[in-house]
Amino acid sequence: MDYSDTTIMIPVKDEPAAGQVARETLSKLAGAKVLVLYKGDRNVLNIDFSDPRMQVVEQTELGGKGAGVRQAFKLVNTSIVCLIDGDATYSVDDLKTVIDMVRNGADLALGDRFTHLDRKAMPFFIEFGNSIITIVANLLYGMHIKDSQTGLRAIRMSAIGKLDLHESGFGIESEINIKSRKAGLRMEETPISYSVRVGSSKQMKLIDGIKLLLIDFKFL
Repeated sequence: MDYSDTTIMIPVKDEPAAGQVARETLSKLAGAKVLVLYKGDRNVLNIDFSDPRMQVVEQTELGGKGAGVRQAFKLVNTSIVCLIDGDATYSVDDLKTVIDMVRNGADLALGDRFTHLDRKAMPFFIEFGNSIITIVANLLYGMHIKDSQTGLRAIRMSAIGKLDLHESGFGIESEINIKSRKAGLRMEETPISYSVRVGSSKQMKLIDGIKLLLIDFKFL
């Protein structure tokens, strides 16, 4: 199948598995554009920067993941854009599923990590925190999703302009979900696999969880 209508965005900071994720994406999604947006030390990414099949861009926007994602959106010229973390926790094969969901009418397709979660991949307290953040967002905005903080998702580019995104950190996932809901966009979700990350853990701490929970109330 041809994926020339899709850009796969891989936002990373010092992720040694970034090159692995990029190469696997190129091999499994024929024709897709791969955009690696990096912050930090590019030498740890294990990426062939001379590979013409991928675009590697340094994050220049101040802030964290959200600022980088907003910067990268401006470089996308395909009708669909996907996000996948560069730590090898997500399966590239699952990208095909969320892309098909957007092709078939969804504006935003999310990968749900929790339906078939491997306990080795995510400690219970992280799962619990994610669940609270998701439940609160569902109650506040009338959503029905299971994994609001998923790092694997596909979005119709024509929908991006309707969201007016501003979050500069990990709250970008919540902002995309909530503003998609408020804009009346079609949101769908599908179970995906989730594996033990490559490299040192960057999973959220208690203070990060509190900040994300507060973001749920920000857009009321």
